[in-house]
Order: sequence, then C-alpha cells, then structure tokens
Amino acid sequence: MANSTQTSNSKETAVKEFLALFHTARLDLDKIRAALAPDARWQAVVPLANVVYGAEGICREAERQYRIYKDCDCELLNIASSGDTVFTERVDRVRLLDGDKEIITNVAGIFTVDDNDRIVFWREYWDMLDIADQIGVSGETMRQMMDTQVEV
Repeated sequence: MANSTQTSNSKETAVKEFLALFHTARLDLDKIRAALAPDARWQAVVPLANVVYGAEGICREAERQYRIYKDCDCELLNIASSGDTVFTERVDRVRLLDGDKEIITNVAGIFTVDDNDRIVFWREYWDMLDIADQIGVSGETMRQMMDTQVEV
C-alpha cells in the first residue's frame, strides 16, 4: 500500500493500518476485530449495501466476501482527516478465485475513528456497475453479490 507524502496523525495511521489488514490474501480476523470498536458499523457500498453492525458482524461479512477472492491489494492515493473523520482515496485490485480475473476499482473510503484510534464507522463509495462490467454480470446480479449476508 502506498503512503501519502504528508505527515499523518494517529487516526490516519490507524486507518492505514486497518486497510493493510484487508488488503491481503488472508484475513487476520483477530487483528481486524482489535482495530474495530465493539459497536463499529460498516457499509461496504453506500447507499446500496446494508450497514453491518458490530465488530463480530463486520468480521463475518469480511470473511464471507473473501471467500471469492484469491487476493486483494490497495494503493492508497490520498488520505486526509478532520477531527475524528478520515478520508481515503484508493485503487483496489482484487483477483477472483473463479477464473483468476483481476478487478480494479477506485474507492473513496470514509472512516470515523474514536479516541482510542479504533474504527467506529467505515463506509465506502465505488462504482458498482464498473465492477459488474469487469466481472461480466448484470447490475442486478452485482447488487445481489454485494448484499450483506449478516443479520442487521
């Protein structure tokens, strides 16, 4: 993951470290859980995906999504913060298990970070139809694929 040339504060550092946990071939759920506030929330695709509640729910949903990935990487282009909010701009690359196809997308991720530098709310914005075109599925199929599977 590329780092911004600007100096960062502890909240930006926490987000960089958190993102590094997700951009790998194998999730370390214990480290992910430790980086999250117990009542954290995650919305994987705003506004389409349901919000996933709680560190345990987020770990279950991440684990579900990673069942289709061979590996995942991210290039952090920009990071900025204001108060407890950290803004990121990334290019994510995911290689799918099915067919070894690489999917590339631009992502804007916004994180709320608490006073203990744990993630409280994580939401991401990306073009779902661009991903659907790269995978070769319809927009409706893509919507179903991204529908969170954990209880809200």
